[in-house]
Amino acid sequence: MNANDARIVRLFTAQVDGTVEDNTPNANAQVPDHFDLILQAEVGGVLGNSGANYTLTFAAINDDMVTRQVSLNPPGNPFKEEWNLGCGWIRSGNDFVKTGPGEADGIMRYRIAIPPGLSGAFHYNVRLVSENFQVTSFAQSNPFLLV
Repeated sequence: MNANDARIVRLFTAQVDGTVEDNTPNANAQVPDHFDLILQAEVGGVLGNSGANYTLTFAAINDDMVTRQVSLNPPGNPFKEEWNLGCGWIRSGNDFVKTGPGEADGIMRYRIAIPPGLSGAFHYNVRLVSENFQVTSFAQSNPFLLV
């Protein structure tokens, strides 16, 4: 990766505390009213510890209604952050990966509460945009069902 680039590698849903993509993350789950949204992102060696500002924005989309489903966005969204250790960027080889507290390198986990009665097909869009708009990355999760 270029030293001044960043990219979202992957975005997917999993059962609570899981790390395997699950397109029905609350079906037959031990915690049926929650699921995890996993973000994997990386940034080059110069930018990763620069302290530069960026915004990470999630948009949950209800595919059945073709509308935003704000209740499924991670708490705190949008995230105004900096490329540094304090915002979860840890060194991995020559680059940095976004990592949540207590997680394996490169796993950023967001716990999502499912509102009572909500079901159907959904997906997520996510974007990472630097303050000066020089670095941008976009990703979309695979569709998933809440049951």
